[in-house]
Amino acid sequence: MDYIVAKEKAIKYIGISKKTEYEVAKKLKSLEVDSLMISKVIDYLKELGYINDLDYVKSYIRQNEKMLKYSKYELKQKLLQKGIKASIIDSEFETNLTSDYETNVINKLLSSKLKSYDDIKIKEYLYRRGFNLDNIGEIYE
Repeated sequence: MDYIVAKEKAIKYIGISKKTEYEVAKKLKSLEVDSLMISKVIDYLKELGYINDLDYVKSYIRQNEKMLKYSKYELKQKLLQKGIKASIIDSEFETNLTSDYETNVINKLLSSKLKSYDDIKIKEYLYRRGFNLDNIGEIYE
């Protein structure tokens, strides 16, 4: 596959939704594009601003703050699976994720899904989901 075709395939892939550098590289690799070509295409896409892992993390955090669905741990794991570096994730969590995010998610879960659970089952469920023990403890103070 030549450079132009690989570039077009990558642009078409990102046109559907935002993607990380890792996801684009993985897609091109699955299309049997050689690694040198993949790096050229990714550099081109970065230059145009089509791929930016930092912006991706910021957008992902904003989206999940509205949904209040995952613990910080779950968010981090999902971003790591998308090939984002842990250092980027941690710094963006510090700057862009509100301090009461996990408490808000826990309160949302308590008001809906966990209504019928007893206290111990709720704590176990939240712990398994990766919520911070301090945040779980705050609920029962």
